Amino acid sequence: MAAIVSPASVIELELPTGPVGSSGSDRRDDIDLKHQRIAELLTEVECDGLLVLNPNNFAWLTSGAVARCVLDPQEQPALFFTPTQRWLLCCNSESQRMFDEELDGMGFMLKEWPWHWGRAQLLADLLVNRKAACDELLQGVRFVGDRLRMLRRVLTPYEQACARQVGQIVSHALEATCRSALPGDTERELAGQIAHRLYRRGASPAMISVAADGRLREYRRHGFTSAPLQKYAVLTCTARKYGLYVTASRTFCFGSAEEPLRKEYLTACKVAATFIASTWPDASVKEMFNAARRVYLLTGFEHEWRACPQGWIGGRAPVELPLLPDSPTLLQTGWLATWGPSVGGTACVDSFLIGDTGAERLTPTEQWPLVNLRISGMEVLVPNLLERPWPDSSPQS
Repeated sequence: MAAIVSPASVIELELPTGPVGSSGSDRRDDIDLKHQRIAELLTEVECDGLLVLNPNNFAWLTSGAVARCVLDPQEQPALFFTPTQRWLLCCNSESQRMFDEELDGMGFMLKEWPWHWGRAQLLADLLVNRKAACDELLQGVRFVGDRLRMLRRVLTPYEQACARQVGQIVSHALEATCRSALPGDTERELAGQIAHRLYRRGASPAMISVAADGRLREYRRHGFTSAPLQKYAVLTCTARKYGLYVTASRTFCFGSAEEPLRKEYLTACKVAATFIASTWPDASVKEMFNAARRVYLLTGFEHEWRACPQGWIGGRAPVELPLLPDSPTLLQTGWLATWGPSVGGTACVDSFLIGDTGAERLTPTEQWPLVNLRISGMEVLVPNLLERPWPDSSPQS
């Protein structure tokens, strides 16, 4: 099958597809930078071209392009790079939109397959007589998926700007939902409000969890149900925009928090602050976990860290790298770290960019109370438990 090539797709336009304050040229520069890295990789592995099939790598190498409404994994658009050229491989049903809304002016050319032919033949034709690499396992092609995952883990300055905007969207969706929730709202209704606020701002929910009145104590991974909210809830979400994932949680209650809830949440804040204060380039994950476990022990919750993951490195995938207690990993500048300790029926989750001066919060608070904790001489601000007045028509107990 002959590929259809559209040289007109290299015409440069500025598109409003990046964060506020950026331009299409900023994004184009970011894509060009990544292309240079791919060219260097191809030289190292002695290959003529790179075939990109993984959607996370697709988003990374296009600096945020997303295929929409493609249900069959075998119909997903792909990319092909040589040291000097880059191509979008796409079904004819999707190619026009991809250039109109996602890739015009970004330096990509097009190889298109008719929808009724399928992608496989185009890929086979593309790889004939080529020494190629790929991010997925294919017969006769060199696998470089692990190397690409390591490269994409470090966010470029453009991606860091995108991540900051995604974090603000996540924080707004959670906090606005907490401020507007009413007793009797179901977990599903609150999850729907979060999703609505994300979609309104161009983000897509990857995970939403709502735990009302202590359900988190029983199920650390809980989703949402038809259970009605009575006294308090923990809202958590992971959202995606520009191909980047950011995660946060917020906790609120009606009236004054009862002492057990307050103690659990304060402990989660102390553990989170311990992780945050240690989030520096070259910090040892193992040592960070040792410090966090001491906090759990000293506050009377010695075994709570065993109930769920405490943190991970995110980015183009929701979890790029799990962070484990005995991990030899050292944190790196440009990584996106999420810390999410959970204690009893509470959780304290936020995402951070690791920079030369420490952890930059990507999910900042808007109108939200903070708790100021001192960890090893460093002051760390953490989102506190929001105590809301009971609505006039609601019970006071």
